[in-house]
Amino acid sequence: MATPGTVDSVVPRAKAAFHALIPAVAYLIGYPVGAYILAVTGIIMAVSVIGGPQYSLFGQIFKAVRPALKIGPGKPENVAPHRFSEAMGAGGLLIAAALYFLGAHGLAEIVTLVIVALAFLNAATGICVGCQMYTLFKRTSKSAVA
Repeated sequence: MATPGTVDSVVPRAKAAFHALIPAVAYLIGYPVGAYILAVTGIIMAVSVIGGPQYSLFGQIFKAVRPALKIGPGKPENVAPHRFSEAMGAGGLLIAAALYFLGAHGLAEIVTLVIVALAFLNAATGICVGCQMYTLFKRTSKSAVA
């Protein structure tokens, strides 16, 4: 069971599956519907980052289906790197949507596919690039102050 400041390690991986699947579908659908899907998904992710787990739509969906899938608990992990990673993904999806609406479809597709690839990597292997970036930023900011 996760305590305050921690998260069950299985939950961010499950959310990453949503974060890979939905933008991939948006990419396949293409502009303009895909751009709206990216924007809505980015907003949903941003609400989760700002509001916390109780406001995570994808977390709540996973919580509802977890017993049926017989997925047991993971280990407690610090929540901050996962929130940072989700914030990066949300920002990327919102940027991709904006690029679509601005007519830069090729660039929007590249940004979307990078987010899909990173989220898929996390969901499939547990390698969270955003979490690693968070750790690196923390480490370099501590050494810069010292």
